[in-house]
Amino acid sequence: MSRTPPPLRSGSVPPAPPFPSAGALLLALTLWAPSAQAQPSPARAIVDRAVVRFYAPEVGGTAQPRFVSERTLAFEARLEAIADRPDGLGDGYDEHQIRSALDHHVTEEMLVSLAHKLIEGSLPGQRPSQADLAQVQQDLSAALFDKLGGQARVEAAARAELLDAPEVEAMLRRRALAAWYIHRAIAPILQPTEEQLREIFRTGAHPYRGQDFEQARAGLRRWFIIERVRATESSYLQAVRSRVRIVVMR
Repeated sequence: MSRTPPPLRSGSVPPAPPFPSAGALLLALTLWAPSAQAQPSPARAIVDRAVVRFYAPEVGGTAQPRFVSERTLAFEARLEAIADRPDGLGDGYDEHQIRSALDHHVTEEMLVSLAHKLIEGSLPGQRPSQADLAQVQQDLSAALFDKLGGQARVEAAARAELLDAPEVEAMLRRRALAAWYIHRAIAPILQPTEEQLREIFRTGAHPYRGQDFEQARAGLRRWFIIERVRATESSYLQAVRSRVRIVVMR
């Protein structure tokens, strides 16, 4: 059974730098991580642990800290490694990939919190429908699977960290809602124009070089959207980094 860490009490943690070193993150995962080949016994529950605690005004401040579990962070680091390498399931992810995974996880949590506030504060006619959000998730999930070599590869990476389908679905839903908020409140990124697609097809370093534009259009559109989401998340984090505090839990 997963254990929920106790709430952070004011003054209980000494001042820490906003972001821990990647080495500290790697050490935390190394201390807690099970063998990637290990499978849980049917008679034993999977035990997970929080390896990172963070707080920021966007997610409720010190009164409402958020936690990142060891299995979730390890899975997301695997996805970063898969994006960098054409083979395998992200085994042997490095410090840079752990840091990148954590950066995007924290950013998405903040954006999702802001998305909920925006939706709750909007008039009924201005709120996104469930169908709208489902479409964003479908588009972003397809783009992610394209980038990482297919849905089966992502699912295999999840199994390597003992994550089940609902946990993967929760990650995809979080990423979609964060992207929706970016599109609604920061920059319109989910509906690239024909001109933008043709320009990036002509000049960008995309994976569809050598193909005809019409043949590549659907995949190029998905690739363009997910790259813009990632870039905007990184820019957002840089803008708010001084307000975020992260603690590695050992």
